[in-house]
Amino acid sequence: MIAEASSIKPLPQRNPKKERRKAYWRQMWPLYALLLPMVAYLLISSYYPMLGLQIAFKDWRLRLGIWGSPWATTDGQLDLFKHFKTLFMDDDFPTKLMNTLRISGLRILFGFPVPIILTILLNEMRSRKISRGFQIVAYLPHFISWVVLSGILTSMTASKSVFQNFLSSIFGEEVGFFTNDHLFLGMVIFSDIWKEAGWSTIIYFAALAAIPPELYEAAEIDGANRLQRIIHVTLPGLVPAISVNLILTASGVIYGGFDQIYNLYNETVYGMGDIIDTYLFRIGITDGSYDVATAMGLFDSVVSLILVLLANKIIKKIGGDGLW
Repeated sequence: MIAEASSIKPLPQRNPKKERRKAYWRQMWPLYALLLPMVAYLLISSYYPMLGLQIAFKDWRLRLGIWGSPWATTDGQLDLFKHFKTLFMDDDFPTKLMNTLRISGLRILFGFPVPIILTILLNEMRSRKISRGFQIVAYLPHFISWVVLSGILTSMTASKSVFQNFLSSIFGEEVGFFTNDHLFLGMVIFSDIWKEAGWSTIIYFAALAAIPPELYEAAEIDGANRLQRIIHVTLPGLVPAISVNLILTASGVIYGGFDQIYNLYNETVYGMGDIIDTYLFRIGITDGSYDVATAMGLFDSVVSLILVLLANKIIKKIGGDGLW
């Protein structure tokens, strides 16, 4: 009996944590398998190209490629920030930076509130069919490329056009939207609002859908009129979406909208229309200075990151919802 008792092996101890982990992976592995292609896509298309940022610190040579090009030097001495110095010491750089900040600032000042106002107006329409019809019409310009839209605007404002004849009858002369710096700036802001305002309402309509109808009913029972319901129910419900959209908008301040400006501007409006991105395009593509252009692109990315962090912190400080 003693021998039999000593030969009995003790049962293995259970490990609840390990069992839960196994159960979790048995249940969730299909979702992770679906996620893998997207992770691979991001690594290949978004993270792998970041290795090319080293061009900003090298004297890039086409025949040597990214890895073979030597590190930047000045008078035989290693100078990794050579191209950044070239960029910041360029007499044109401050003007391009100011143009970019001016255009982006005006977009935020005049363009950012428009989708919010448009969303509220469409939401307050009594007829849902008319509201949806206006939404569709407002969405359509988003799907017109800037190449096509620039052609439309150029033709519409061309000399002797119907629109110019109408303006001539009012002002006594034709209006040069693409030859006057200030008028060109107005055209950029107006066309950007017209093209993107309707599309930007989508995120705000999604936020409105999350507002419980009971809040409107309670406000109406309390005697609130339509304006008071907008102020005390609709706007607070839009605040989270406004916060997120403002942070995302802040991240693009330094870019200024290359597609729009490149297709609309010309040499006569370089004074206010030439931004950092168009300047970068001319340096990198036209002049072939890829190292300086990469340095400028890296500068833009760092500034955008700082702006996102600041905007997120400020919005959270004033009681809004940040991205994290």
